[in-house]
Amino acid sequence: EASWYDRGKENFDIIHINGIRIGFLICTEIWFTKRARQYLNQDIDILVCPRATPNTKVDIWVTGGKAASIVSGAFCLSSNYNGPNTREEDFGGTGWIIEPERGDVLGTTSLDQNFLTLDIDINEARNAKKTYPRYVEE
Repeated sequence: EASWYDRGKENFDIIHINGIRIGFLICTEIWFTKRARQYLNQDIDILVCPRATPNTKVDIWVTGGKAASIVSGAFCLSSNYNGPNTREEDFGGTGWIIEPERGDVLGTTSLDQNFLTLDIDINEARNAKKTYPRYVEE
């Protein structure tokens, strides 16, 4: 990434849409759990994590999504770029929806299923914040 992009401003504000609080971690930011914890402290309901990651590393990135969901106490929704092969990478990695209580994967995308829609209950995220490890003070 460092060869492709410049670091942006460290702005981790949330947005509100119809009473739902949403935070964003872009690609590698998913690995900085302190950011997910900051979002926990802002009571987000959904954590959106768009990425451009290779298909060969899907398992690693799903693990990161699970951790971000658990730490933030929010549903983690991720999309992944799927386009031309760049720098010998296959960007056909999966997208997902992960629930906040245990980090269970509710659904994923694939080359065969490139779109995923699920009903989620925002109250699950709000209730998850009352459980371990989220209630532990820093």
